Amino acid sequence: MKNEMETVGKKIISMCMVATTLFGSVALPAGAAEDKTDWSKVAWVPLKGPSPWSEWQFDPAKEKRTWKYVEELNPAEKEYWQIDPRWSHEISRDKERPWLPAQHYPFKLPYSGEAIAALGESAGGSSVMCGLQTHSGYHITRKKDKQAVVSKSDTMCNTIKHFKTFAQKLYVLKPGEEEGAQLTVLTSPPEQNGNVTLNKFYNPAPGINKLLDQWTYTRQQRRVRRVAGASGTDYSSGGINTIDDSFTRAFWMYDSKVIGVDILYETVNGNKKPYGDIKGPYRKDGGVECYVVLSKHRQPGYYLSQWVTWHEKKTLHAIRTEQWSRNGNFKQVTEKAPFIPVKYYGKPVNIWQEAYKGGLTEAGTERRAIMMGGGTSTVWDAELDVQSFGLGDTPDTKVPMERFGNLDAFPGGQTWKEFFQTQRIEQPFVKPTPVVNFTEKDFPPIPLLYREKFPKFRKIALPSEIQERIKKEEQLKRGLFSKN
Repeated sequence: MKNEMETVGKKIISMCMVATTLFGSVALPAGAAEDKTDWSKVAWVPLKGPSPWSEWQFDPAKEKRTWKYVEELNPAEKEYWQIDPRWSHEISRDKERPWLPAQHYPFKLPYSGEAIAALGESAGGSSVMCGLQTHSGYHITRKKDKQAVVSKSDTMCNTIKHFKTFAQKLYVLKPGEEEGAQLTVLTSPPEQNGNVTLNKFYNPAPGINKLLDQWTYTRQQRRVRRVAGASGTDYSSGGINTIDDSFTRAFWMYDSKVIGVDILYETVNGNKKPYGDIKGPYRKDGGVECYVVLSKHRQPGYYLSQWVTWHEKKTLHAIRTEQWSRNGNFKQVTEKAPFIPVKYYGKPVNIWQEAYKGGLTEAGTERRAIMMGGGTSTVWDAELDVQSFGLGDTPDTKVPMERFGNLDAFPGGQTWKEFFQTQRIEQPFVKPTPVVNFTEKDFPPIPLLYREKFPKFRKIALPSEIQERIKKEEQLKRGLFSKN
């Protein structure tokens, strides 16, 4: 009888785990053993694979391509890349948090698609707000529509997280608990200069996915108003990305699988940088080696049917993402520069070099989160036929960096009310407004679409008029990438 009861109990627990993984709402098991791990000190560090190779022994010129499916890798390549080819749903789950994998962050080799998605997220890919424990910066954004009309929306941001490491977010924060907030001050166009938005974010879990809370302040009305919360599938105000794209699409919400590996040679007008002065994630031929991950949301009827992400091999940071709409049409492509200089503890640093050290900063926060501290990015939405180009808080914007403070200094006792009052009354964060000239001719071309890569998973069909325009842009501007 005792054995039968134990068997029934195990079956019930197993069924609960499956239900939770498929988005059921299940509480943590009663009487679960308390975890004594200090998750505030658990951080990603570079993992050393058993291969002695300094780079993938693959010659794109000889092979006439830069990529391979996982199934095509030979034994030596498998040893180099260390890939777990399973889907997320095929991987064992954590007994106390069934929506998370059994292996805890920061994970170990070989990497599954789920682990890579999580590691990309923890470096600032999404759902961790701006990645840093606190972040202040000036962000320049330009949008160009199909008539080549350019609009601008420059912002200054303060961001605070209530967790110091990604592990804390996963294993300490309770579902539904506030995890941080972002205050954004518009500096342009001039008629919106000084308008402020405050967003508060909440830690999601299966069955618990609170909308973000939002408040706004406009200089014309001179008052703060609370506005209706937004869902993850809503577009960000004035942008072409959704809130999920930027903040709230957590890795455990979707099913992921590594489909192959690739070498990218052009990312957001980034020049080729062989090993040399800038120690970045580059091969000697200037390429960036990437894991390529296919993802599909678990939520039925989600607005995306799938997306494919290129994760830079050395840090797992996401540097290219493609999306397909609910009906299977190619929707959007995003590219991010693999490195950028930012101000860090009072001095300019290359974020890739700093992030790759791994571990914790002097303030006890996760160092790799600096990957989201700045950077050049471009987004092209094929459905809207609109392109966005963004610059982070970098020295070359000619904006005095002393205004931003240290990017990773935990603020301590300040409250969001105090931050908001400062913006409302004194407006020191927006005066004077920096001027950055950026016109249609300064836009990089639309990112290459690489139709020949991974054709089993990537179908790209576009209207003929858009294809013709892209072809002309490539002929005129693609030379930007070859300058060194």
